[in-house]
Amino acid sequence: MDTAETSTERLLAEAFLTSHAAPARVLVGGLGFGFTVAALLADPRVAEIEVVELEPLLVTWLTQGRVPGTGAILSDRRVNVVVDDVRAVLERAEPGRYDGILLDIDNGPGFLTRQANAEVYRRPALRSAIQALTPGGVLAIWSAAPSATLSADLAGIAGHVDELVRTVPREGREFDYHIYLAQREPLD
Repeated sequence: MDTAETSTERLLAEAFLTSHAAPARVLVGGLGFGFTVAALLADPRVAEIEVVELEPLLVTWLTQGRVPGTGAILSDRRVNVVVDDVRAVLERAEPGRYDGILLDIDNGPGFLTRQANAEVYRRPALRSAIQALTPGGVLAIWSAAPSATLSADLAGIAGHVDELVRTVPREGREFDYHIYLAQREPLD
């Protein structure tokens, strides 16, 4: 989490917004420095964003404007911040609540800094996320490394998964970041 390269955090939102015709209600798991939320707020179709962040200090920093350019993000009337574990929020979510769920937790399943975050990327949590989507809703997951297991698990639950890869130059090197998009089957 830093401000040196934020294009893939914005791409997470843009990929979702491009793949959904009516993205009114969105859950964002992982606040970071708010770049994903800011990209969602730029779209007038987005009426409600529920941000779930585990770390209360991060919410405080952004609320107090300690990260340059982020002060207005959390004060937008469309944004509601919940300090909680995103897995617990998804388990409690009513089926069909969200048009989109965007997860940017840790560095993705293959490059964790906190082992406890691995549960976010396992089948039970992924199933809860898909069930919390409206028919046609999209689950978008950011990852610093490719994950064949994540892709296969999402395909097993949702049916179809797209993977976007963005190559990003940083400090004289190039890194590939990944976004996985799974859509809940629309009702016929």
